[in-house]
Amino acid sequence: MNSKIKTGLYLDEISLSSEGEFEEYVQLNLRKIAEYRRAFDIPVIGISGADGKTTTKRMLSSILSTRGSVLETPLDCSTATGVTSTLLQLNNSYKYAIFELGIINPTQFEMAVKVASPNIAVITNIGEAQLTTLGDKFKIADAKLELIRKLPQNGFAVLNMDDDLVSEMEKLSPTSHVIKFGLNENSHFYASNINFLGPKGISFNLNNSYLFHLPVFGSASIYNALAAISVARALGFEFQEIQNSLHHHFRQLKHRGDLFQKNGINILDHTYDASVNSVTKACESLAQFKPFSENLILVIGDVRNLGPKSKQFHLNLGFYISALPIDCVITIGKNSKYINEGIKKINHTNKKLESCYDFPQLRKTIQKNLKPNTTMLLMGSKELKLTDFIENFKKEL
Repeated sequence: MNSKIKTGLYLDEISLSSEGEFEEYVQLNLRKIAEYRRAFDIPVIGISGADGKTTTKRMLSSILSTRGSVLETPLDCSTATGVTSTLLQLNNSYKYAIFELGIINPTQFEMAVKVASPNIAVITNIGEAQLTTLGDKFKIADAKLELIRKLPQNGFAVLNMDDDLVSEMEKLSPTSHVIKFGLNENSHFYASNINFLGPKGISFNLNNSYLFHLPVFGSASIYNALAAISVARALGFEFQEIQNSLHHHFRQLKHRGDLFQKNGINILDHTYDASVNSVTKACESLAQFKPFSENLILVIGDVRNLGPKSKQFHLNLGFYISALPIDCVITIGKNSKYINEGIKKINHTNKKLESCYDFPQLRKTIQKNLKPNTTMLLMGSKELKLTDFIENFKKEL
């Protein structure tokens, strides 16, 4: 912590502990920023959950921006500082504000919610991505519940009905305006008649009526779309507006599930990161390309934040992948090799298995297994820096 805080520079880092010598200055920062936030009477949306926050935010922004300027937190907003510094950019030119709350520390999360004061709260899901930090799903749910508890009585709680821990948050909501989304037909907004169209994305019917066609490639993105639709409807957007916005204006961010095509090769790029929750969903999206490809290749690196459970998780992931119609599995990293061990225990003949330890070996292995009409998915923890590898590999195709 530096001496800038003593000058009252509110943009200073407040994501560290506020105890001790600097607590007075941190609390002063928070009070001043909260006061600044209260000067703006606009829809402020807070999005939290284990995963899908960024995609939900981008989908929602593509809808809201058709009616006015949208202020958004930066990508990977994982500290209270990201929220407070974004809040201080708020001015009268913005009609909406969206805060992605990817904050793991419960104290920091409560701090960010208190200052941002969202009047619309979205909980995408409660998964296991933060188990190494918070202990178990119930502690994670309790931390995220703060976003619901702090809603005003005229606010909206938008909850994933298919996630029991999220759906139950309705009971502690101070507002009666609770909107639920999911695949369950008892949801306010649900998806049915889902069609996986390979490189053309996914289509589904909303509430058995409105057809949506999205440039996404995994079922997890359907939940993100339903969350965004729920918020847009709460804000008075018409269904046709929402359809057009998502179809024409939304695109996946690079390295977060986007599709690259060249010379008869499809590449699903999930190289930004691999978490407990995201990896099985990404593998599912690859499997859904089977009717559109002769050859499916999975390139997978280590999954992050597993602690002492790492070996067993990667083995279990191998058990899961063994049942998918993937032709070749190539691992990269010291822990991902256990994925192939898990596959061998279940499936001895149907898949080609390769393990690599550096990028030159990975490049040669992919080239050896690549052939026309192939779909290949790449993913791994951000520490592996697979984003650099895939960008160079695309140029070589």
